[in-house]
Amino acid sequence: MAFKGDPIQALEAGTPQPVYAIDGDERFLVDEAVQKIKRVVLSTKAVDFNYDAFDGRTAFLARIIDAAQTCPVFADRRLVVVTQADKLNLDASENLLAYLKDPNPTSVLVFVAARFDARTKLYKAFQKAGAAVRFDRPRPREMPDLIRRRAQAMGTSIEGPAARALADAVGTDLGGAIQALEVLALYVGPNSGRAITVQDVEQATSVTKEESIFALVDAIGSGDHSAALRGLHGILGVSREPPLRALAMIARHYRNLLRARSGLDAGHDRGEVQAAVGVPPYFMDGLLAQARRVSARGLAGGLASVDRADRVLKGGALEPMRAMEQLVLNLVRLSTTSS
Repeated sequence: MAFKGDPIQALEAGTPQPVYAIDGDERFLVDEAVQKIKRVVLSTKAVDFNYDAFDGRTAFLARIIDAAQTCPVFADRRLVVVTQADKLNLDASENLLAYLKDPNPTSVLVFVAARFDARTKLYKAFQKAGAAVRFDRPRPREMPDLIRRRAQAMGTSIEGPAARALADAVGTDLGGAIQALEVLALYVGPNSGRAITVQDVEQATSVTKEESIFALVDAIGSGDHSAALRGLHGILGVSREPPLRALAMIARHYRNLLRARSGLDAGHDRGEVQAAVGVPPYFMDGLLAQARRVSARGLAGGLASVDRADRVLKGGALEPMRAMEQLVLNLVRLSTTSS
């Protein structure tokens, strides 16, 4: 059975396809597509009975197909999502090929990957079925138009020069551009009736550095790789913060977290911890929440990683953005293994 039209656009009409294979370099759009499918497919009732999630590195294909063939309970559809799908053991791929030809109409089976091998028989079957959706990074020349269209979809507008200025700031990081647009829409005001200008882009993308660091460390502490990398790109791309200065801000925040965690472990109350850390009162609740997530050992390990990143940046061993991405991913790993 072949599916007609754009599989993701069909979601706007509330009509999900029975199978999707989603991959690509633009992870923001990949994640957005999966979340959109979830919103459309899963009703608020009986969600626990109608949602299965698998990790392709450990899941058996037969078990995935069995879940997709199961009828929904007290709902119109069930959803089966397979992440890391490019790591699946495809020993039983003939069964999946057979399923693609006649999928269960009451299930939505979603395969999500960093990048599928387009040369495989299976991916060609996805393409033939019309279920393959690839989100590649846009070209630089495409970014201003994409920014204008996303602004319009958000219910706001942006002047042409402002769209180009934002594109210059974020490069081809569409996720960072969308994150910046959300900030700019609030900055301009939902009912202002005016378009976002170049001056708005210059002012609004540089006023919330401390909040950005807090958001970045929140994402790190929760183990959210995608949000952490988006936060990093927002700081380096949208706010145009130099990598070494951003690194210094992260280091300072981690030192404050270590002081706060040490105070908590010693049984100090909120006032004593605040006095030891020396941050404004309105930052303390967030700081304490972050400090409770990770052990003092984990925070010390994070500072060691920051020190290594400092040497890498100053030594020029890696391109600055790659070095900072490597640091953030290492901090995420430490936060999830040292809590």
